[in-house]
Amino acid sequence: MAMQHRGEIVAEAVRKSGIKLSQLHRALGISRPTLYRRFEDPNLSFDFIKRVGALIHYDFAVDFKELAAPVSIAAEPIIPYQLTSLEDCKDQLLYVYGLYTDMIQRYNALLANREE
Repeated sequence: MAMQHRGEIVAEAVRKSGIKLSQLHRALGISRPTLYRRFEDPNLSFDFIKRVGALIHYDFAVDFKELAAPVSIAAEPIIPYQLTSLEDCKDQLLYVYGLYTDMIQRYNALLANREE
């Protein structure tokens, strides 16, 4: 797979945005020649790409998977619980111990199958 030329992709998005380069380079606080040099950089920094995206109202995560928001792994929210009595504490410990022993039995079964 060929490596993406980040500068060219950003330059193309800027052209399509209709934003004038004179406005963009001033908003970025860089000179116009520096902006052109950035467009020629195949390894343009993602920080710079994000800044340009914010100014031209373009989400570069479409072009660069590295800029995509991380996906949440948790399928369901974690709900904290409070133990109101010693009996609740004992019940929770027994529940967790049951999960642990079940996991150990499954693990041992996997090891036994692997040795066969």
